[in-house]
Amino acid sequence: MANSARGRRRAPKRRRRSRALVLVLVSMALVAGTGVAVGYASHLFAGHKGENTDAPAGLASDSSTDSARASGAKPKASPSKTPMPTPPTGGTGTRTANPHPAVKATGPGTVSTLNVPSADSDLSTRPVVVYKPAVPDGTVLPVVYLLHGVPGEPERIMEAVKDTLDQAFTTGGQAPFEVAAPTGGGDAHNDTEWADAADGKDLVETYLIKNVIPAVEGPKPRSADMRAIVGFSMGGYGAANLALRHPDLFGQFAALAGYFHVDDPDGMFGSDSKLQAANTPDGMVKQAAGKRVLLLEDQDENDPLIDGEAAEFAQRLHDCACDVDLNWHIEPGGHSYDFVTEAFPKVIGFLDQGF
Repeated sequence: MANSARGRRRAPKRRRRSRALVLVLVSMALVAGTGVAVGYASHLFAGHKGENTDAPAGLASDSSTDSARASGAKPKASPSKTPMPTPPTGGTGTRTANPHPAVKATGPGTVSTLNVPSADSDLSTRPVVVYKPAVPDGTVLPVVYLLHGVPGEPERIMEAVKDTLDQAFTTGGQAPFEVAAPTGGGDAHNDTEWADAADGKDLVETYLIKNVIPAVEGPKPRSADMRAIVGFSMGGYGAANLALRHPDLFGQFAALAGYFHVDDPDGMFGSDSKLQAANTPDGMVKQAAGKRVLLLEDQDENDPLIDGEAAEFAQRLHDCACDVDLNWHIEPGGHSYDFVTEAFPKVIGFLDQGF
């Protein structure tokens, strides 16, 4: 597939909010003082690991934004209680968790396809593209679940990161981990959001959590501190949403050009305000307690649903004061898989610190 293929979020029915977004960002810049630079920003908030509890399907959101979500409007971030400081740029610091057994890849990794049936939803058998580093047989490595955008498929997003993974694990000094890219479905006109549909016909979340993870990890299931979820565009939303809905499963998550609120009444969640709220990351920030979070946004983003989302979500995570280890950046590039390729070294460095 050509490099120009886009994992872009198609949102013809979404509310356009460019002017309001500019006002929000200007206000945030004033609050943060000198902590936000034009075109680039990095915020890192270190905290200890907390004990997580599972999030039920009807997970309640923060009460301050319930009414806004019920009306279909995007809730506004509350005024910051404290300004966001300017910490060191993340990606090269010391590990924040106990490192997995030290191994070094001896060469390029291998990519294979695992066909995973859906035993707990009505989805057909779907391919999961798996990257395994060249390490001794029997080595138990962390696993990163990599979610594509729409239009998109697992082969395309794996193609975007495979060479970067090889370089990082063979000559870059990074500790290796496995990567599994499942199939989320969707097309240019219909997003699956990596979620369970309101009508019960497209249970992508159930498939990923109950079928894909056990199939990939087999008889040696990983603990949360050896499992992460990363996504691009729609996959960025999915990574944040699934990590917050299942805080006991993922110790880290990263969203590349993602969005953190869905307000399309004709989409996956229909007009069910409770279901929408239960799948709205920017209303579930307290579920991020004890987690490591990386948010990357492309500098040339022109989709109003995504433009500025990283900054706003970062502000919400900061304001929740819930011990989130947060790192966010604006990176050069546009909304394409080329952006994923260029940004992925930062993703690898971030994840390596937490495994």
